[in-house]
Amino acid sequence: MLCLFIIATIVPISWWILYKFQWSLPVSSNQRCLLVIAHPDDETMFFGPTIRRLLKSNVNIFILSISCGNADGLGTIRKRELGAAVQKLGVTSDNLTILDFQEYPDGNVKWEIEKLSRIILHYIEKIDCNLAITFDSGGISGHSNHISCFHALQYLYTNGLLPTDLQVFVLETVTILRKYSSLIDLIPSFFRSTFLNISSPMDALAIYSAMREHRSQLVWFRYLYMAFSRYIFINTLKRIPLHRYYTKSK
Repeated sequence: MLCLFIIATIVPISWWILYKFQWSLPVSSNQRCLLVIAHPDDETMFFGPTIRRLLKSNVNIFILSISCGNADGLGTIRKRELGAAVQKLGVTSDNLTILDFQEYPDGNVKWEIEKLSRIILHYIEKIDCNLAITFDSGGISGHSNHISCFHALQYLYTNGLLPTDLQVFVLETVTILRKYSSLIDLIPSFFRSTFLNISSPMDALAIYSAMREHRSQLVWFRYLYMAFSRYIFINTLKRIPLHRYYTKSK
């Protein structure tokens, strides 16, 4: 009982303090950010705290979904759901692009990296963005589509194909224990992270509201995810690393 009391007392206090003193990404007002996701609902399930924080910094956010989530034949429905969800997060649907290429199906398969990188580069140049964000090499859940998004941006970065003023950040994958420890992960995130975005209570409500728009995906285990995932409240990010495998000589 004492342990539960301590947790119930310390966690809310830590939330308030760390929210006030979090260190977010080095951005300025009116910058343009491209968020590269693999499927509809990735923006809400994983990147909500970062989206909300960037909006408070007056960053103009664009979202590129590489697939429409058509694994179960629900692509049309999921496109509509994504449009509604991003608005709940505070992003205009005019800044949303959803691709639907046969070579990039929704499924636990690796996507072809070089062509995908060219597609992403096209949108980076079209938007003229200063900032790009995607998954890291762990893909948060280990999903191959998520990891392919990372490798596509890493390929561009390593080969010097990105605009020189573009910063690229990736969302950190954490252990299963930390992933499902909700706000309890605030302390380790604070001490281990390079860049930290924390949701306020209002941000968390907006993220929950956005997830409700993904009705086709609200099976029982996603309710558990929303209840316990630290990604509703906490995003830790780092700069994308170089990878010697992706060189121009290859």
